[in-house]
Amino acid sequence: MPQKLRELARAANLNDFESRCLELLDSGNLPLAEVAECLSLIEQTGKAERVAPLAQMIFENIDVAAQPREALKVASAALLATPKSDQLRQLTLDLYRRVYGQTPGFDAILESAGLTTGAAPRAALRVLDFCLALEVGDTLISRMDDRVVEVAQVDRLRGLFTLRRADRVTTIPARELVREYERIDPKDFRVLRQLHPERIGELIESDPVALVIGLINAYGQHIDADQLRYELVPRYIEPKSWSKWWTRAKAELKRSPNIIMEGRSPIVLRYSPEGVSLEQEVWEQFTAVSDPEKWLDIAESYLREQKSRKAAPDKDLLHRFREHLRKYAADIRTRRPSEAFACALVAAEIARAEGEPANGLAGEMLAASPQPARWIAELKHDVLWERAFAALPQARPADWPEVVVALLPLSPAARFDRLAEALRTAGRLAELQRLIDDALVDPVNYPEPIYWLWKGPKNPEGLTLPEDTALFATILDTVVALDTTLTPAPQVGRNFRNRVKSAFALRDYAKVAACLRQISTAAAVPLKRQIERLEGLGDNARIAMTEALRSAHPELWITHEVALAPWEDPNTLWATPAGIEKKTAERDELVNVKMRENAKRIGEAGALGDLSENSEYKFALEERDFLRARLAQINHDLSMARPLSPSEVATHHVSIGTRVTLRESDGSGTASRVLTIIGPFEADIDAGIFSYKAPVPQKLMGLRVGERTKLPLEGGEREYEVVSIENALADGPG
Repeated sequence: MPQKLRELARAANLNDFESRCLELLDSGNLPLAEVAECLSLIEQTGKAERVAPLAQMIFENIDVAAQPREALKVASAALLATPKSDQLRQLTLDLYRRVYGQTPGFDAILESAGLTTGAAPRAALRVLDFCLALEVGDTLISRMDDRVVEVAQVDRLRGLFTLRRADRVTTIPARELVREYERIDPKDFRVLRQLHPERIGELIESDPVALVIGLINAYGQHIDADQLRYELVPRYIEPKSWSKWWTRAKAELKRSPNIIMEGRSPIVLRYSPEGVSLEQEVWEQFTAVSDPEKWLDIAESYLREQKSRKAAPDKDLLHRFREHLRKYAADIRTRRPSEAFACALVAAEIARAEGEPANGLAGEMLAASPQPARWIAELKHDVLWERAFAALPQARPADWPEVVVALLPLSPAARFDRLAEALRTAGRLAELQRLIDDALVDPVNYPEPIYWLWKGPKNPEGLTLPEDTALFATILDTVVALDTTLTPAPQVGRNFRNRVKSAFALRDYAKVAACLRQISTAAAVPLKRQIERLEGLGDNARIAMTEALRSAHPELWITHEVALAPWEDPNTLWATPAGIEKKTAERDELVNVKMRENAKRIGEAGALGDLSENSEYKFALEERDFLRARLAQINHDLSMARPLSPSEVATHHVSIGTRVTLRESDGSGTASRVLTIIGPFEADIDAGIFSYKAPVPQKLMGLRVGERTKLPLEGGEREYEVVSIENALADGPG
């Protein structure tokens, strides 16, 4: 009933509001506290001139002595709306005397407020309400700097109030108190943090709900899980303990009628002083969305919560769910029939939860659908898809096999086993075999069947399937061709690569490893080069497959002695001991610092929940992949590294470890150019130190003093003569 009064007040429907008030007065059920709120609402709608007559009508029909406090609220609201009314000012003053006249110091506070001397009603009423209700132990917060204090002493006779913060005590008069402070709930987190920090730890352990309510009060109207974590970690909760605590807290918050939980990433928490039942909260969530699959998720979540509470679901709520779905489906049926079909499926699922039979609407719609395959394919929710697919033979007895065939190119790999069984029942496996054959000829345009084939059909009976090694070779050839000769639409290529990466990674590349073990060494040699060129699958896949190949065919990594110059040896990476030490330190920093920090970030981001939309978690995973690839490269380089000592440096020709002085051979310039040639770990072009693997040093290797070669130096290619060759390591690599 009070809600009806508020609706009339908000709409400024004042004639009906007055009539309703009179009805309630006649029955003796007029709620004066709510009427006071309504008078404030009427003032806000711009109808302040109507407030005084309404208040007068109410006071003519109530016994003020029976409920003076409630009558005071009505009079105060009316006076604020009509501040120049002397009659309302006197009425309000009389009611204050009736309610608070016996309170010691009332007259002093009344004088400070100025209600009897013509002060503005809003300021006067604030002083009265604030100071007459204040007691020792109440908490206040500064309007200027969020400083929290506790009321230590109340002396209304003198109009003075003593405030305490830590060991500091301050006494101020009533009007100054009201001007500077406002009341704050003693459980507000700002109070706990400033006055009673020891209680925060107690609440963390014993009452997470009270702690969260205090934080919501501190933030205003709501707080999200990220803000909650920021406030508590690491000051009150250790990072490693956050996930466990938050899981427990969420369970208790869900059971609290005063906490409303919204969203997923991050969860938003709201506080309702009146308390909101689970059914109210769920209904608000249900009516806030317009997506059949979300509706089903909300209904299923509610049913699971009731089951965990060992409580029966509310029949009225489930009925409202179905009625809401029925109306929505009726509104969109002609414009968006497939969505209306999904609504009918959700309604049928809710009916099952109620223990009632479905009304058959979904089956009727499926029977009449001009595009049944598309309708079913558009159902991403597993439960809805399964219900629709199971209803297909009964809804369309004449053509359901054709609908299943039409579903093949529209379905993800996860549905293929179900489709295969239906086609086997209908005697139409040849249709599926045709799709398999097409996919093997043109894999890039059939990523879902390829994924299904690689994972392995549950029941291969009646199908001709490729051998695993043949399928592996087909997939690899396609990936390599995508990087070279195949040019499908960009999205088609991306879809295929993504599905291949997911397929190969199944069970930690177990099937890839099994295929590699089955092939011969001769076949593995070109495969090694092919895997090394797999740019399209990313570093992770390439590294994992390389390691699997190394495990299956270690002989590919055995080198044979060949008479090569040191700089020609592909299996050796020459470096100074200092360079190797530097590269080793880089690896240690990567493993012991950067990768550990990354692992910590992954754990912390994962603890926030809802990983599908967690940008921090995705970024941390991408960083992990980069670090792993970097580590693999450094390990590869160090595995080939060989230290070069000064005594091993040859100076009768340009070699690794030499310092070479060059001069332009045409005599046009007198300036010489000096190059120090060492390993890639020490290269510093700005300092004139080059890796012997670089193009310019490679042209110089083996040359003697007086010999010439063309080099791309000084902005163009010129011919240079070797003037001198020295041992660069004799006095250090610089």
